[in-house]
Amino acid sequence: MKVHLYTLSFLFTIATYAQRNDFSLVEFDLADSIAKNLEGEDLKNIPVLTHKLTASLPTEVKKFRAIYYWVCHNIEGDSNPIFKNDRKRRKHRKDPVSLGNWNNSFRKEVFKRLVKDKETLCTGYAYLIKEMANRAGITCEIIYGQGKPENPIGKTGDEANHSWNAVKLDGKWYLCDPTWSSGYTDIPAILFIFDYDDSYFLMDPVSFAKTHTPLDEKWTLVKNSNKNKIIKG
Repeated sequence: MKVHLYTLSFLFTIATYAQRNDFSLVEFDLADSIAKNLEGEDLKNIPVLTHKLTASLPTEVKKFRAIYYWVCHNIEGDSNPIFKNDRKRRKHRKDPVSLGNWNNSFRKEVFKRLVKDKETLCTGYAYLIKEMANRAGITCEIIYGQGKPENPIGKTGDEANHSWNAVKLDGKWYLCDPTWSSGYTDIPAILFIFDYDDSYFLMDPVSFAKTHTPLDEKWTLVKNSNKNKIIKG
């Protein structure tokens, strides 16, 4: 069963918690240029890479932009682990212990390949964004939920099939999806194509909710007057 966030046509009393247009006057040219100049850097020393990306930038949003831009232009998507994980999770679905063991081993495998080959799936993208943002002094979280692209890979059900990030900038929370920003997989050719999509960088929460449903509803960053839920802290 698909989990629908809200029927958007009925959101007549909605207010967004934060939007990309908060930074409409901010220029990201320097942050993007720094990220471009560091193209091809490896991930063997994430703290050093993070410092190189952010040390000369004066604000949280510019530091986060440099991190996000670098990740989306240097980490390749890998769809193969998705199918493997889906099969294993179905196999262990009725055994919580074995499912937990599989999840732990799979997570280690994903992170190992991320560092070694700079290839990953959504979990790795979200992890790397969080790790680098945190090392730059920026609060960032991994959000788990349902991703609903036009041509989804893997099953859509009641469990999480996607991961993305929430980042706190200047005291407000924002949403981004580095996986979908980075590019796409040509399924017949089994080839990842870098094709940067800037729209998923600090996307307005109502638009984000059209394709992303977090397991924890508070991470929609959308306040409904009937439920009166909002992120704090």
